[in-house]
Amino acid sequence: MSINSMKALNRSSEDVSHSDLFSVKPEMLTEEDGFNVRGAFDEAYFEQPEVEEHIRGLADSYKAGRYVPPIVVQVRDGIPYIRDGMHRRRALMLAISEGADIKRVQVLEHRGDEAQQTLLLATSNDGRPLSPMERAVIYDRLEKWGWTHQEIASSVRRTSKHVSQTLALLEMPIELKRMVQRNEIAATQAAELYRQHGDDAMSMINATHEATGKGKVSKKDIETVNRIPRMTKKVQHEVRTRLNTVTARLASVEPDDMGTVTLTLDADEAQELVELRSMLGLDDADNQ
Repeated sequence: MSINSMKALNRSSEDVSHSDLFSVKPEMLTEEDGFNVRGAFDEAYFEQPEVEEHIRGLADSYKAGRYVPPIVVQVRDGIPYIRDGMHRRRALMLAISEGADIKRVQVLEHRGDEAQQTLLLATSNDGRPLSPMERAVIYDRLEKWGWTHQEIASSVRRTSKHVSQTLALLEMPIELKRMVQRNEIAATQAAELYRQHGDDAMSMINATHEATGKGKVSKKDIETVNRIPRMTKKVQHEVRTRLNTVTARLASVEPDDMGTVTLTLDADEAQELVELRSMLGLDDADNQ
């Protein structure tokens, strides 16, 4: 007998198991509020041109009958909540609204706990990579459920340093997070700028956007527009050397009865401080 289908192969061989796929009516698929990290910092996420283009491509695939990965769901109280496939569901509904005769769509059931379902967001392949801010939300959820940075890193095949740096993005002000999410500035550059300049980082980025007219500004753009001196390795070495020369004696100076510390500088040390100030661009800042 000729075997030309998985169904027939399943009947004839113990090495093949039945599929875990199910078919449901598209209108049953439900997005759960608060679960999707897409657009966590930007309510207009699904209106972004590149996102609309991605959904448009998936919709065309549905209409043409091309393969689209099954949507992953978790069933609670008779409702299949989407755990992976928010773009696909929207594309599916778009295709149907444009006349596609799709009565049922394949789904894959996920039976893991909340942590495993959240981890799925970081490890699945929906065709559109997660942004750094979206990853930060996922890692934060896992951390709150007791996962260590090493456990998170191992699960997403990254390093503990990557997890720590990504989680640090959540410490930034909401507007700066939105700038990162809207791809107006790279996450690493936003974090560095915030560490160095605090809340002034937002005004510096906005000033750079206004001056350059660019959708996404670079570190060089920000340094140029805001006259920030570039901390090259040579400059960093000079700053450390000069600062160490002037402050080395502070460790051995004892405060007096009034809690005051007096440090006497010679002419060379005073000049070191003046040169250090100029090197850090503080003279330019005073003149702005």
